Amino acid sequence: MILTDEEKGILDGKNGEADRLAMELLVGVGESFGAKKLISISSAHILAHFGSLHQAGIDFLEKLAENGGKCKVPTTVDPSSVDFERWEKFKIPKDYMEKQKRLRTAVEQLGVIPSWSCTPYQAYNVPRFGQNIAWAESSAVAYANSVIGARTNRTCFGLDISAAIIGKIPEFGLYLDENRIGSLLFELKIDKFSDLDYHTIGAIVGKRSGAKIPVIKGIPKDVTNDQLKCLGSAAASAGAVALFHILDVTPEAKLKDPFDGKKPEEVITITQKDLRDMENMISNAEPNSRVEMVTLGCPLLSVEELKTIFDKMKGRKVKKDIYFWIYLTKETYDLGKKLGLITPLEKAGVWFSTQTCATISPVKIWGFSHIMTNSAKCALVTPSEHNLKVSYRDTNECIVTATEPL
Repeated sequence: MILTDEEKGILDGKNGEADRLAMELLVGVGESFGAKKLISISSAHILAHFGSLHQAGIDFLEKLAENGGKCKVPTTVDPSSVDFERWEKFKIPKDYMEKQKRLRTAVEQLGVIPSWSCTPYQAYNVPRFGQNIAWAESSAVAYANSVIGARTNRTCFGLDISAAIIGKIPEFGLYLDENRIGSLLFELKIDKFSDLDYHTIGAIVGKRSGAKIPVIKGIPKDVTNDQLKCLGSAAASAGAVALFHILDVTPEAKLKDPFDGKKPEEVITITQKDLRDMENMISNAEPNSRVEMVTLGCPLLSVEELKTIFDKMKGRKVKKDIYFWIYLTKETYDLGKKLGLITPLEKAGVWFSTQTCATISPVKIWGFSHIMTNSAKCALVTPSEHNLKVSYRDTNECIVTATEPL
């Protein structure tokens, strides 16, 4: 890679050991991917959940913090593996909690904004179109690239915090124009879209695309940001989709031909039947087997999604033989409380959890064998993470399953 004199100095240790380590990692990854240079970033989003990083993650982040590392750009952090306020209620072992606390201390020492959210674009970290950023969290990457039109790869752990400390990232992958061109065209033949359909469309697109860039035709122009959030999270989980274009909807597809004048490699039709088939494929539980826990909030709920659940829950309470867990950011929880949405739901038996989610927290300690969710990402990830069966259903059925009339 071609480095500036300043970058060479950082690599030689002139700015301290933390900067040297971070620059060493950036240059090593850049050279392995054939990057020619480093480029400046406007923000970063990092991982710091013990469930994925384990002791190695603690050691690396603590080493950077102990050696004086500080983020040079605004940097947010993905959800924790525990709810810091309710960890005992959710049966988190004390030693597990202590390890997550060490990660929290390290990232705070590094100057990370303690957002603990997989949806940084909904608070604290909102990039602009065309800005280069360095984000981890596959669903946030898909949203930033696709819905906002910012530029980031699926930044892995280690590279994420290194980019934050230096304020730069190797220029390769989706930072380059030529790598943002669509490969596959998905044509939707669907009359009416439900919220669940956006999750399911994402799962189909991700499964068929792999790491290729899909272009989608037929999404309504009035699609909401939450629906796009859910589509992207599913595509990023069922495949490795980091960028998708939607004709007449997403910014890059509105500015120019997403195929850059070329024909798509393949045209794939998605029908209503395909959606139902994928729903059945995602669900791996036996029909009519007892559901022990219902979970909503993957990605973490927005205020609008919380309001929808509140409206559907009127006149209902959670059944005695089932748990109903909802995940959201602390900011959404606090705002929901001010709006009068939280307290009635808690009185009805709903358990709220903030700054974490079911896919990265140790849900397996509860011994559940069958859970239900309205999230394709949760349904796709949870069986392998927690060794349990999942039913994938829409929000209405999730609520009906978990609750009964007052």
